Amino acid sequence: MTKALIPTPLRTLTASGKNPYAQLAVLVVEDAAHMAGLICGILKSLGIGPIYQARNGDDALHMLANHAITLAIIDDLEPPLDGPAVVKTIRTAQAELPNAVPVIFVTARKHKSAILAARDAGVTEILSKPFSAVQLIARLDAVLARPRPLVKASGFVGPDRRRRVKDAQVERRKGKPDDEAPATR
Repeated sequence: MTKALIPTPLRTLTASGKNPYAQLAVLVVEDAAHMAGLICGILKSLGIGPIYQARNGDDALHMLANHAITLAIIDDLEPPLDGPAVVKTIRTAQAELPNAVPVIFVTARKHKSAILAARDAGVTEILSKPFSAVQLIARLDAVLARPRPLVKASGFVGPDRRRRVKDAQVERRKGKPDDEAPATR
């Protein structure tokens, strides 16, 4: 792989001698064996470990409850417990599940309604199929480099949707500065 293809966060952290991915424990939830193998192969090449796998939503919830997962990659999955339902369960569960675990949602559905449903379920990043290794690495880097706090509001639990923090605009009053204002008694 040439340096131009390696995303910036990986390149800079690798230059320091530390693998930013080595500390991750990733859960891959994919019902298609060949796609699970592809995703796990990319993750292994990055030095991620351990990598856990689940083929359905129930297995995914069991793995999340029983292992220290730091990141989940979840596919659309088939009903009854599809991908968005698994994410919503994770986000709204009590203490047995890691509510704030970052979730990269992998989907073949490109309709706006499917993307909005995934967002509203509480996914952190979305990756559309087909995808390249570079695109998956970019989503991993986004999760690592720019973590977003979990927001709990009525009807929504998930990562803060705002990706940029703008500086607050300070309005200045016209007139005398505070140090020149007359003192009040």
